[in-house]
Amino acid sequence: MDLLIILCYVAIAWGVFKIFRIPVNKWTIPTAILGGIVIVGALILTMNYNHPYTMRAQKIVVSIPMVPQVSGEVVEVTSKTNVLMKKGELLFRIDDTRYRARLNKLKADLAAEEATLRAKQATIDDASARVQQAQAEYDRVTRDYQRYAQGAAMPVNPFSEQDVTHARQQVQIQSAVLQAAKAQLQNAREQVSGRYHGLDANIASLKSQILEAEYNLAQTVIRAPSDGYVTQLLARPGMTAVRLPFKPVLVFIPQQKRQVVAVFRQNSVLRLTAGDSAEVVFNGLPGSVYSGKVSRVLPTVPDGSYQASGALQGLNAGAGKEGIYVLIDLDPHPEVEHLPDGVSAQAAVYTDYFAHVSIMRKVLLRMTSWLHYLYLDH
Repeated sequence: MDLLIILCYVAIAWGVFKIFRIPVNKWTIPTAILGGIVIVGALILTMNYNHPYTMRAQKIVVSIPMVPQVSGEVVEVTSKTNVLMKKGELLFRIDDTRYRARLNKLKADLAAEEATLRAKQATIDDASARVQQAQAEYDRVTRDYQRYAQGAAMPVNPFSEQDVTHARQQVQIQSAVLQAAKAQLQNAREQVSGRYHGLDANIASLKSQILEAEYNLAQTVIRAPSDGYVTQLLARPGMTAVRLPFKPVLVFIPQQKRQVVAVFRQNSVLRLTAGDSAEVVFNGLPGSVYSGKVSRVLPTVPDGSYQASGALQGLNAGAGKEGIYVLIDLDPHPEVEHLPDGVSAQAAVYTDYFAHVSIMRKVLLRMTSWLHYLYLDH
């Protein structure tokens, strides 16, 4: 851009010399040169600082690596590539035979465990009824014995000694029967496992396993997480998909807002503020300029980040060379919508400082856009 300004000044100076017929001598030429250095230098320095420009800009896209949560053979892959897909549409499907079989087995185990639990509960109910019956009989013979014992203590005993002895023996017999019934009830209850959240522990465990099996079965069908598209689809039926985070089956590109990330010199950090107006030109759209707003100035410079390791950290070799990252939201425009994601661009930010100088930046940015028509490689 500096070269464009200089060329413009040279063209204006040449026009002034020709139109006003200024003589070319040792005074006029140095004056034009020195005046150009002062004027152009002041304009460039003021414009560069207050209205930053960068050649490092790009229409960014956030991709989602589609990693399955279960492993298996891929049996079906979507045929929709590079076209918009709706959320929930099929991306690919994994053979679910193994996961469906495990789910069916767990459901059968649950049914068997529930039947066993019902049988155990019936045994408990039967043992409980026997305890109640034995308790009632024990209470009856106890009352009889007490009646015989009270009669034997009277001056005139209406019962024989044999009746009292028989009543005592019946109490002892029924006491033994009651204790045996209680022991059987306790044994029947011990046959039932513990409780978890009001459920039999085995039943609760099987239901949890069934939930996990149903989840795994559902994960054999991988669907679009949102509206978007799939590009460079290389997955084919017959390949094996594994649940490894570094081995996705495909990459999904979700629909997202039109956003450009631009990297400005660190010198411009005081003139980069969210809300400032911005303009972007794309290499793929020569002759056009697209407006937008600075949505955010990222608070971190990438080459200044450090991670804990077994070695001491030093300054990055290129410290100071990396710039300030700025996110620019573009205004709606049909041409931008059809641009491939990831294309390169140039961007300029216009601040409220020396606003009248921003016209120069706008003119130069448009000249840069027109220069995109010119290239020699073929």
